[in-house]
Amino acid sequence: MNRSGAPVERRLFAGIALDERARAACADVARRLAATGFAARYEDPAKFHLTIAFLGNVPAARCDDVVAAVREAAAQQSSIVVSLDKLNAFPNERRPRVVYAGAREQGAAFRRLAAAVREALGRRGFHFAGDAVAHVTLARVKAARRSLPRLEVAPIRVGCDDLSLFESIFDKEKNTSRYEVFSRETLGRISEA
Repeated sequence: MNRSGAPVERRLFAGIALDERARAACADVARRLAATGFAARYEDPAKFHLTIAFLGNVPAARCDDVVAAVREAAAQQSSIVVSLDKLNAFPNERRPRVVYAGAREQGAAFRRLAAAVREALGRRGFHFAGDAVAHVTLARVKAARRSLPRLEVAPIRVGCDDLSLFESIFDKEKNTSRYEVFSRETLGRISEA
């Protein structure tokens, strides 16, 4: 924070907000995973989202440029649907650190959307390793002690008519972060500039 109390940096990421039905379905998958005895820190369903591009700490002075990049990418894309239909983990199922509901087939539309966002941000100096993976983080494992259990996931439809730029805000009292929408851009909107 600077002297006026405004943040010097904002922790940002671009993604897709879930509707209540998709959020509840992902929460059900997390509950079923927890019921297997799988030890992890389970995410609050209020934080569920589908990540497209994680930016990290961005100087507050650059935030308008980031919003413009997301707006530019959104204007070029149409609404999409992603079907989350598997439980998986990063880096892998044998040593899970981040457990997620993911898509067996992300689809060309998701790949185009993610590429457009990352290219627009790339023109502004942001860099991303690898391609985006359509996923909703359900849990985090501090020290992987066992493989991820097998769990069937009925397809969860995630519709996307807009892109959100989220801010991750750390809550010291709860020792966790919360996510707030910093900006939202409708897909396919005609740019005025």
